[in-house]
Formats: sequence, C-alpha cells, structure tokens
Amino acid sequence: MAEPAMEEMAAVRRLRTDAPVPDHAQLTPARQRLLDEIARPRRRHGGWQLRALGAVAAVVAAALLSTLTLWGEHTTPVEPAAPIGPHQWVYVKYQYTQCKSDVIGPGCSEVTELYMDPGGDPCTANPARSHNGEEWNRYDGRWQAFARSNGAAVDVRDRPTGVLLSPKADDALVADLPDDPDAALRLILKRSPLDRAVYKKRQTQAQRDFDHVVDVLCGATVVPADKARTIRRVLTGLAGATEPVSTTDGAGRKVLAFGVDGNFRDYAWERNSRQVLLDPETFAFRGVRWVAGLDYYAGSKAAGDPFVPKGAVVGMATRLRTVVVDKAGERG
Repeated sequence: MAEPAMEEMAAVRRLRTDAPVPDHAQLTPARQRLLDEIARPRRRHGGWQLRALGAVAAVVAAALLSTLTLWGEHTTPVEPAAPIGPHQWVYVKYQYTQCKSDVIGPGCSEVTELYMDPGGDPCTANPARSHNGEEWNRYDGRWQAFARSNGAAVDVRDRPTGVLLSPKADDALVADLPDDPDAALRLILKRSPLDRAVYKKRQTQAQRDFDHVVDVLCGATVVPADKARTIRRVLTGLAGATEPVSTTDGAGRKVLAFGVDGNFRDYAWERNSRQVLLDPETFAFRGVRWVAGLDYYAGSKAAGDPFVPKGAVVGMATRLRTVVVDKAGERG
C-alpha cells in the first residue's frame, strides 16, 4: 500500500501535467527579492538565514503561481509566451474617469492630453464620469485600430509617425535600459521622437523628460520588474518631481501618483499636469491622471463655467489589459 504522502504527490503531478513552465521573466521579481534578502547585512543568531529561507520560499511560490496565471480584466501587462512578430497587434483596454472633459490626441490612449469642456458640473477632487475604451497597435507601428460603437468591428488606420515609438521599439528600449537612472534617461531621450508641439517649448526640461519616460511605460508590452524600478528612479529623480501620493486607480487598485512641477498657463492643453500611476510595490504601470496645475475656469468665468481649483484631479486613464493578439479586433 502506497504511503499517503506519495499518493498526494502523484495526484499533484497528474493535476499539473499540462502546466506551462514559468519563464525567466516571470521569475525575475522573486529572484530579485531573494538576492536583495541575501545581500542584507547579516545578524547573529541566524536571522539572515531565516530571511534567506523565506525568500527561497517566495521564489518557489512565484514559480507555482506563475503556472496558474489567468488573463483577467485587470491583468496588466501580460508577458507574451513567445517572441512577438512585427505583424501581430497589441490590444489595450483602458478606463477613462473624467470631469466634463474629452481626452484627445494621437497614439497610445493614456499618453494623450486632457482638454476641459465648458459647461456641466463643477470639477471636484473625485471625477465621476467613466467609460471604457480599447485600441490595437500593430507591433511594428504601421497601423492602429479602434473599435466601432457596436464593438463588433474595428476601423484600421495609419498610425501617426514621429509622435510615439512603435510597441516593438518601446520593448527594445526597455530591454536596453541600464540600471543607472541618469544613463537610462539619456537613452530614453536619445531614442524618443522629438515633440514639435509649440506649447512644449514653454515647458521645463523636466516636464518634457517626464512625458518621454511615461510614453515608454505606456507603449511597452511588458516592463520587467528590474526595469520598472529603474524607470521609477528616473521619474522621481527629475527636477521638480512631486511627492508620491497614495491613491487608487479606476479599477480600485492601490497606486502611487506623482509627476513634476513646472510651467502652466490658462490656455488649452497647458492648464493640467500629467501624473503617472504606478503599483506601490512593483512599480508596474497602471495609468495616468491629470491634475490642475493652476486655478482656472473650464471655459469662462463670465459664462458661469465650472471653476477648477489647482490640484483637482480632472481626469484619469487606467490601464486594464495589455494582450498580444494576431489580428486587430481580437481581445485575447
């Protein structure tokens, strides 16, 4: 008669025979935690050994959980199982939370600017209107697609060139980022397209640098944990970087929100400051939000249009899913 423990092990093996083997990217965060634990100063009475043992257990747990990953509504980003082909598409689902506003502009949706419409209810610190959006960008950057109102078909069009990098180029840039934040910023600026918008000239260098870095976070299909930490250090090291604020994104997840102080004026796209939303533990990209950079009226004071106080959150875009698919219109 087989021992009970042996029978249990056999049952586990039969249950998991079809489980995928976790790849290096999935194990990297836990492996880094292990290295961090081992690198800490040792104490007497075996304290460091216990911490190392706990870290090893975390690596084992990560290996097991990585075989049970499910692609859900809030999965972001998703690590592709195989190299992405240039003709494949990156599907992105996001949620807008707005205060009587329209988010407009080309390219990846979370990167666009916020324009306030006159009329409607006054803006508060907690914008109430929200709706979901989705788009597809071909990996080589040639095309982009948007869902029609019925959701059953998509419109494919040329993807604007010279504004954003292709998803493929963003992934390559992330992979090449050095650990040093200053060197990483130099590489990002070297490869990023030059933004020729007139109002950009009135921004500080830190504001422009911040936007370039967030563009990379938005466009990449996946950002490994070590690269996410480097990018976070790049952002917080910019001149005028604001103190991170603990808040929640549109999906109810805890995030850190921060941006950079700079130049603002009461005109079109120059009123609001864009802030990035990162997971507080992994620094994974969760989206962006817009905060009033100064006091202004969304329209005119004489017409009784809403007053927007400095610091009010006027809009937020939350990344819900990132999935690589074969055709525009597929959702993974």
